[in-house]
Amino acid sequence: MKSALMAILVTFVGSQASVEDALLAEFFVAEDPSERAEIADRLVQLSVDFSVLHARLRTGRVYRDDVATGRLEWSRTGAGGEHHSVVLVPHDYDPVKRYRVCFYLHGGVNRVDRPKQGDTWWRRFDRFDGVDQISVFPASWRGSIWWQPSQIENLEAILDRLETLYNVDENQVFLYGVSDGGTGVYYFAMKASTPCAGYFPFIGHPSVLSNPRTGVIGEMFEGNLVNKPLYVVNGETDRLYPAARVWPYVEAFREEGARVVFRPQPGGHNTRWWNSESLRIEAFMDEHTRDPLPERVSWEAEDADTFGRFSWLVIDELTGNERAGGLFPHTKTSGRVVIDRRGNVIEVAADGVKRYTLLLAPDEIDFDEPIKVTTNGVVSYQGKVERSVKTLMKWAARDNDRTMLFAAELMIQLE
Repeated sequence: MKSALMAILVTFVGSQASVEDALLAEFFVAEDPSERAEIADRLVQLSVDFSVLHARLRTGRVYRDDVATGRLEWSRTGAGGEHHSVVLVPHDYDPVKRYRVCFYLHGGVNRVDRPKQGDTWWRRFDRFDGVDQISVFPASWRGSIWWQPSQIENLEAILDRLETLYNVDENQVFLYGVSDGGTGVYYFAMKASTPCAGYFPFIGHPSVLSNPRTGVIGEMFEGNLVNKPLYVVNGETDRLYPAARVWPYVEAFREEGARVVFRPQPGGHNTRWWNSESLRIEAFMDEHTRDPLPERVSWEAEDADTFGRFSWLVIDELTGNERAGGLFPHTKTSGRVVIDRRGNVIEVAADGVKRYTLLLAPDEIDFDEPIKVTTNGVVSYQGKVERSVKTLMKWAARDNDRTMLFAAELMIQLE
């Protein structure tokens, strides 16, 4: 695949005169964020005009029409070791069209053996044959469970590869899960929700994430579900997670500001209702497109290095406050930031946070006018901010997302 990607680079460079265009072509075919970051540094050294570079990144790469389609088996080595996944790409894939991406997290994650290529960890891959989307079925096992950072890294890497090879609609990425996979969906929604437009936790239970014996890494904060769309389904007679036991969590999530559709179904711990719900599920996806740069942000973390970022907010350093109350138990201190943005006026409430960074996007901020940031009622910054090619390329290399491009980093240090 590397040679094929370089072939398009050679073709592109042959038709372009400038070094900038050559480096951009190389940037677009780079296979991972670290490789893109190295090329980004070289672009920064050329002093390319910001507006030109920003426009090129918004347009994005020219996608090939001879990429692999059908059922693909991928593997990669990450934080949890070797991870396998099955990817279904429509046979009639059109590189000009942007495609929705759906991840499907399977149940039964307590298996000891690592899934291998050719194994069937999702019962029916063929259920999604012919569906006009890119479907991804990653594998989990006891050594890398859905509610651990190794799987956050795994799914982000898979999405990054898809966005490099295929024309993905970055604002139409959805996360499904069944049983343990459904519980995993809750984990992603509260710990790593930047990429997703919506969540489908089926026959799972968020209370599993309260039990340290399940291997969960990180603490759960229901406030991180503000404005998150969830489509929750549980069986009324499910012996593990009956709908009546999930209902209090649904209500609490709604009170925090999550947009939850709850669809209890007759029957037990199964998904026999899936076909009858399919039209509602499809409509839910059609109705929810991710806002990559939301005006209101609420994010809490107990570990800034691992879980400190959501969208255009980065929690850099915590002072840490004791967390009292809520749905989930807490043994660590945490910090929370809540943001309301109205044009160039940004109001922040911060608790247990020593330092945070705002990533400012030209699509949302007028850089020709002053910016005002208040934190807990005190002015933290007031004045103009310069656009930075270095910042633009730094985050473009990390995010690989045409709809999340940042022109400046505004770091706020609190007393």
